[in-house]
Amino acid sequence: MNNTLLLVPFVAALLSWLMIKFAVRSIFRPFKVINIAGIRWRGLLPKVKEGMTVSIAHAVNIEILNSSFINEKLTGPETLEKAMPAIEAHIDNFLDHKLKEAIPVISMFIGEKITNQLKELFLEELKELFPSVMSQFIGNLSQSSELEKEIVLKLQSVSIEKTEALFYKNFRKTIRRIEVVFAISGLLAGIIQLVLTLLVLSVV
Repeated sequence: MNNTLLLVPFVAALLSWLMIKFAVRSIFRPFKVINIAGIRWRGLLPKVKEGMTVSIAHAVNIEILNSSFINEKLTGPETLEKAMPAIEAHIDNFLDHKLKEAIPVISMFIGEKITNQLKELFLEELKELFPSVMSQFIGNLSQSSELEKEIVLKLQSVSIEKTEALFYKNFRKTIRRIEVVFAISGLLAGIIQLVLTLLVLSVV
């Protein structure tokens, strides 16, 4: 038996390990187009980044901003209740100061009782208007192409280098496990190949 045949399982394991390592690396690298023997080569993510960011921005706009969940959350009474302290403070400031500063003579006719009544009136009107105003605002926002453009710009501003670093930071252990699995699979395939080869040689 040729002793070099014993190297087959180890060579198969090495090739399997290199193959998965190259495949994962090819997701990000090379960052820029390079020419290898006349073949233009570029990492998968750098190649599809522009189109992918446009698709993601469109999906965010359509699937999230147009979803009933977002609409219900922003137009629901809970949202208004959370904003009420700030709204009441602005109304108080308007009625107690700004209105009287703008029209000084009005302070002669409007006392605390009328001021409180006006405040209650404003708040009741606001509660009625809030859901429809917010719903219209969300509708206008989701139909605006400017929002999609802004999302695209934000996504495209994230460099491939940073994305790669973040990917390896979060999935390094998983990648190592996959590499080990591929190496073991290659080793087993090599052993099977070696056994079959030895069987054939023994028959011959």
